[in-house]
Amino acid sequence: MSDVAGRRASLGGFFRWLRRRVRLLSLLGGVLVALGLVLVVVSVEITSTPTFCGTCHIMKPYYESWKISGHNKVACVECHISPGVTAEIRKKYEALSMVAKYFTATYGTKPWAEVDDAACLRCHERRLLEGKEMYKGVRFDHTPHLIEMKRGKKLRCTSCHSQIVQGAHVAVTSTTCVLCHFKGMVPGEGSSRCTICHDVPDKEFVSAGMTFKHADVRQYGMQCTWCHLNASTGDGVVPRERCLTCHNEPDRLSRVGEDVFLHEKHVTEHKVDCLNCHLEIQHGGEVARQSNVPACGTCHVSGHSAQQQLYSGTGGRRVPDVPSAMYVAGVRCEGCHTLRRGIVDYANSVSCMTCHGAKYLKIYEGWQRILEERLAEARAVLAAGRANLSSSDPSLQDAVHNINLVESGHGIHNVPYSLVLLDGAADAVNGSLKAKGLPVRESKRAAYQKTPCYGCHQGVELQEGKFGGSAFSHQRHLVKAGLTCGTCHRPHEERPKNEIVRFGAQGCIGCHHKLAGAEATPCQRCHEPAALPPELDYKGRKFVHKFHLEDAGLTCADCHTLKSDGSVTLNTEACSNCHEG
Repeated sequence: MSDVAGRRASLGGFFRWLRRRVRLLSLLGGVLVALGLVLVVVSVEITSTPTFCGTCHIMKPYYESWKISGHNKVACVECHISPGVTAEIRKKYEALSMVAKYFTATYGTKPWAEVDDAACLRCHERRLLEGKEMYKGVRFDHTPHLIEMKRGKKLRCTSCHSQIVQGAHVAVTSTTCVLCHFKGMVPGEGSSRCTICHDVPDKEFVSAGMTFKHADVRQYGMQCTWCHLNASTGDGVVPRERCLTCHNEPDRLSRVGEDVFLHEKHVTEHKVDCLNCHLEIQHGGEVARQSNVPACGTCHVSGHSAQQQLYSGTGGRRVPDVPSAMYVAGVRCEGCHTLRRGIVDYANSVSCMTCHGAKYLKIYEGWQRILEERLAEARAVLAAGRANLSSSDPSLQDAVHNINLVESGHGIHNVPYSLVLLDGAADAVNGSLKAKGLPVRESKRAAYQKTPCYGCHQGVELQEGKFGGSAFSHQRHLVKAGLTCGTCHRPHEERPKNEIVRFGAQGCIGCHHKLAGAEATPCQRCHEPAALPPELDYKGRKFVHKFHLEDAGLTCADCHTLKSDGSVTLNTEACSNCHEG
């Protein structure tokens, strides 16, 4: 019994020792587990901070961009880890893999990350319901872009918000918008319609000295592409060699032409920037002059087309370049020469009135009239030169070149430059005639572009007529006196209906009476007897100008006194010289 009791005592002692060890190990294990959990939590928190992300040198550019962006109050993981535990675990695993690659020097220098729509919509969910925004003057609605299929493609937030722009971080990638809207589209149609993004401006624009009111766009039903046809450049094609920057597997490369499949994989399932594959399409910005001639250049080749040279204001001899105001403003051939059933229409006065209204008919007819007159004068000067100069004289060759440029290029494409060319032709011939001591044949001269009015009213300085019953010459006022149109005329925006002059006939007195006093100019220069009132009532008696001027042989100065300030007074004492009492 004593042996059995001894063994039992020994066994009991062993179990007590074992229990103490188990409790100790359990306690130690619990402490280790708790420390492990704390370590995990702390690690998760530390590795979730943007500062930790910036410790890796390949992440520094992204971290620095984030710090000065509008998202700098949002931790990286809020966007780069989608909602849900599964996504959290998956991203942490990917992060550990990146750390391992970093320490083993097997990492790439261009880290790749995707942001799910769910991560964006945690903060920006209202975009789905009230998604309209104005971005750099462009009207944009998030709702259809996020919910609807666009050109057969399901877009993501990062389809447009993708590139790392310094100071922005996940900024709007406008190049993506332009590519999607313009690739493969006819300008002004489908997804490239201007009014999808742009409202018709209310303000006035001044280009090449001409003012354009976009209100006319609505009034006359104008199309944006009549003036802005070259709003985009580039075709956005995908060079095959770009696929090789990411893929080298033959089975993948064999599917290059499958647009639906490629966009589903690259745009919908994964965020691959559009410009990684596509060449860029540019939209907006100042239009280069050379681009103002479209497919018409197939026939009207640069350097060999009179129409193109005249419109661009180049190609003349002995004259400066004078590009058309419409050319400078970016209006291309289609702005006037519309296409109907594939045939180019001839431009005429209707082309002008389509944009500028019915008032432009008189301007168009004035252009035709002045061009015909000036061409006839230039030909006459050329004929005089041919009769007196050698056919090899350079001035004759230059004159012929300029006149032919106006004729074959149709001078109405650029009236100011046409007048410059014709003046240049006359000057060249007359210069040679004068150098040889021969008589020159003078032609009417035009005054060019001294006021913005000459953008439309070319040749007005050569017009003559009557105003206020008196003879009026624009040549005398604009060219000789050096006045501007605004001296007498109201600007268009100030004019009441049918009132084009600023002061009326009485406004002439301020200048002309002073001039008349200084030069002793006869009053009949302006006041023709036939234009004077037939009868006037003077102190209850009838007064007839015609009788006094023609029958009595008096002059205006016998009864009227012109003062030095330009005012005119009636000398009543002169009446008593003939009329008693």
